Amino acid sequence: AVIDAVPMLPTGMAAIKYMEETTFTNAAVETAESTATTAADLIGEATLALTARTMPVEWLPVFIPVTIQQMEDVEGIEAYVNYRPTEMLRMRLDGQILTGDGATPNLKGTLNIGGSLQTQAKGTDPTPDAVYKLFTKLRVTGKVRPSVIFFHPNDWQDIRLLRTADGIYIWGSPMEAGPERIWGVPAVQTTYCSENTAISGDYRNYSALFTRRGITLAVSDSHAFYFTRGMLAIRADMRVAMVHFRTSAFGTVTGI
Repeated sequence: AVIDAVPMLPTGMAAIKYMEETTFTNAAVETAESTATTAADLIGEATLALTARTMPVEWLPVFIPVTIQQMEDVEGIEAYVNYRPTEMLRMRLDGQILTGDGATPNLKGTLNIGGSLQTQAKGTDPTPDAVYKLFTKLRVTGKVRPSVIFFHPNDWQDIRLLRTADGIYIWGSPMEAGPERIWGVPAVQTTYCSENTAISGDYRNYSALFTRRGITLAVSDSHAFYFTRGMLAIRADMRVAMVHFRTSAFGTVTGI
């Protein structure tokens, strides 16, 4: 799941006020001891340009209908109906983290953070080469180490099936699961990543999913005609906000 690659932090606020790092200049340098009495600085002055941002905490709900008879007569149905809406929320979050447009009530996904989001076109390169070039941009320009890369399953399939000229599978024998990583970076397959576009970045250090309220389940027969028909509405919901702390820490490979 995409959300497994993103740190989750608690919040008690209705909106997340955070500082986006838009400039990073490292002035750390070895400096000799001095006994000078002048006001000149001995230590290099670093530059961090921080821009105040606000991201609203959004509400993500879903509900499913069941009958009272189902709940009473079907073995294991309670565990099943509790699990499925929870999984629906996780699936929706996966998509929002990557592609949400940021227009309330949507979260702002990586593809729409703007700023200095890195982009690497595949062009005539093999896909692994284009991925490595993006990683280089993230390291050189973004000053980060990519923690994960997301692929659409169809795109990862093309990588998994790559073979040498004599027919040897590069990503391992078909008898084995094969490494879910590329250039040492974990690869996650998700249908919420658009086909032909891979998304990567340092999610571990420069993103967070702020949770105002975790997944909560509630049951009621007060919806519409449910009371008179012996039905129940099982609702799962949560309140979250997605934040990217530095746009240059993320990027895409296009044209895969």
